[in-house]
Formats: sequence, structure tokens, C-alpha cells
Amino acid sequence: MLQRWRHARRCRQLAKLSTTDTLRGYLEACSALTCRHIDDTPLIAVDLELTGLDSSADGIVAIGWTLIDNGRMQLGSNSHLLVNPGQSVGDSAIIHELLDREVEGGESLESGLDALFRAATGRVWIFHHAGLDISFLKKACVAWSGVAPGFIVLDTLRIEYMQRLRRDVVVKQGDLQLGAIRRLYGLPRYSGHNALVDASAAGELMLAIASRMEPNASLQLAPHLKFF
Repeated sequence: MLQRWRHARRCRQLAKLSTTDTLRGYLEACSALTCRHIDDTPLIAVDLELTGLDSSADGIVAIGWTLIDNGRMQLGSNSHLLVNPGQSVGDSAIIHELLDREVEGGESLESGLDALFRAATGRVWIFHHAGLDISFLKKACVAWSGVAPGFIVLDTLRIEYMQRLRRDVVVKQGDLQLGAIRRLYGLPRYSGHNALVDASAAGELMLAIASRMEPNASLQLAPHLKFF
């Protein structure tokens, strides 16, 4: 409860400092967001494609997201944006099958962030391995709007890891990859390394985890939230 209160206060303070209306509105909504159960909390599952793993040197080349309302995926909300990072895609050409000429025609990062944070306003984020994507988003937001915003997050990797720790299950290398956990929950295999596909895959996984943890009720979110 104290952590949630501190996060809300920080978001209110950051909203006053934001230089863009979109991020200001997101932060104001974030400060007032009520997170009770998975069925009554608006969610947004997000994934980024990156030129590398170092947020100080690498950039965002694609953003994908899908919304979840009333515990159901809203497939009509699916969005996938290519972003021009102003640099070579580097290893993303291998990992994500993106080429420099493709992202050169993409959105500006500022435009992509504006669309993403409009969609995320009033919602809890879902990521798989949240810390990586959020480090890139925070850096990008400082350049775009002057502040590094707060995030209220359900991290499918972290939640699954904590469940295994409680059951004294040994976690081996690769066990917590998105595809590996999805197989454990009987979810279909998707071709990965596309921001929208991976965002949808993380959203579906979160719903599956919630269903298994609380098969006869709606999962209470508070024990599983992480504040960034």
C-alpha cells in the first residue's frame, strides 16, 4: 500500500514537469489508477524491438501493443509501429528480420511514444522481462517529454519465477523465456521477434497465469504488481 501511495505521489509530481500533454495525461491517470482484480482493471500488453540491449547506446525500432479489458484480449486494438531510430538496426536485422531501409520509413520515436502512451493511459502494463523495455522507454521519454514516467506493471517473467520459487522448482537457463512458459500453460506457439506478436503472447500468458492461480475467481493484482 505504501509503495502504491509513493508511486502515485511521484506520478503527480512528474505530471507537473512533463512538457507534453500526452505524457502529462498518462501520469495523472497513473496516479489515480485503481488496481483490484484482473477482470476489472484495464491492461495493455507491450513489447519493444531494439537495436541492442544497452539503453544508453541502442534504440527502439518497433513498438507493439494490445489492450485487455474485462479479462479479455481486444484484438481490434492491436497496434504495431516501426520506428526510425536514427541509427543502424544492428543485430535486429538478424533477430527481428528488420532492415535499415524498412525502419527508415517508420514513425519518429516521438510519434510512436505519443501513440503508445495515449493507449496506455489509465492502464496497467504487461511485459515479459519488464526491466529491459522500461529502461528504453524511460530514456526515450526524458528526451521526448522531459521526465522518466512511472509504470505499474505485471511482469509475466517475474510472476512465473516467483511461483516457481514458492514451489521450490529449479529454474534452468531458458526456462523463463516467453515461448517456454507459454508451452507450460498449453498456449500455442507463435513465431517470435515481432513486437505485436510478442506483446499479444505476453498478454495471453498473463491471462493464463491468472486463470491457473485463481481458477474460480478473478486474480487479485496487488501481490503481483511492480512499480517502476
